[in-house]
Amino acid sequence: MRRWQSVLGVGLLLVAAVPASGSTFIHISRGELAKRASAVVVGNVLSVESFWTRSGQVIVTEAMVEVEDAVLGEGPSVVRVRTFGGTVNGYTVEAHGFPTFSQGERLLLFLEPDAKVADVSRVLGYQEGMYRVATDKAGREIAYPVVDDGAAVIDVTGKPVAPARPIALDELRHEIRENARLAGRPVN
Repeated sequence: MRRWQSVLGVGLLLVAAVPASGSTFIHISRGELAKRASAVVVGNVLSVESFWTRSGQVIVTEAMVEVEDAVLGEGPSVVRVRTFGGTVNGYTVEAHGFPTFSQGERLLLFLEPDAKVADVSRVLGYQEGMYRVATDKAGREIAYPVVDDGAAVIDVTGKPVAPARPIALDELRHEIRENARLAGRPVN
């Protein structure tokens, strides 16, 4: 009986330590993302489509992303990126913390292969592996992190992590390549 009470007590402590929100994710640093990603690309979203998976139980969204720059790794000129959530025939699954895509937007993505579907990638680190790219008033390209308000990002001890700050795209490219080099990965 005591073991059950101990397990319950630890579980309650963990729940109390996690901020209330739609989704909670363990933080992955940009250095770790660069180390683990199969590819990091900058590209433009050509199209976005949501659909039910074959099981008919889950809605997913796929974006076709035209790669303009392979910052790290190699891949096709157009990458198919899949994420959880979307809207199909009036049914919506809103998945806080998961990437969302809009046709025409420009992104920097840390990618990994989808283990379940050949020739499909997913964003590594959920929204932490995605930056929207826009030009600021001075004409510089800036990469904006994309963690939404419905998602909590915590460290391994359960403490909230401050969101990443916008960074110049060229500086982010350099940082990614340097982190990959330090990890012993070949760099483009």
